[in-house]
Amino acid sequence: MGETEQKDGVPLIQDPDFSRRLAELEADLMALEFTELRILSQEAKGEKVGPESSILKVAGSEIQQRVADLAMEAVGYYALPDDLSLGDNARVGPDYARGLAGRYFNLRKASIYGGSNEIQRNIIAKAVLGL
Repeated sequence: MGETEQKDGVPLIQDPDFSRRLAELEADLMALEFTELRILSQEAKGEKVGPESSILKVAGSEIQQRVADLAMEAVGYYALPDDLSLGDNARVGPDYARGLAGRYFNLRKASIYGGSNEIQRNIIAKAVLGL
């Protein structure tokens, strides 16, 4: 996506800010994966899992939202919902942009369902501080 989309005539992937945020997102996603693997290993050994599950919930929902943010930035107005009254022939932009706005707005609720991120942060703080 970042290789074909352009900003001021230059591939978006060459934009330093976009590339930095993409790299940070990838690093955070890898950290999330390793945390999940650690938790699964603990559970497989029959060990008690601490606040890690809350950390996974908070980090996972925030990463989902950041992915959607970058994707929306990359495709710009192509992510707008289709005008169904014009049919498929009226569609402009790349196919991967189709439906992106709907997914973007749907992911806003990810920080609420399953316990709000604020409540999860309180759980993490109590577990870490021993309260």
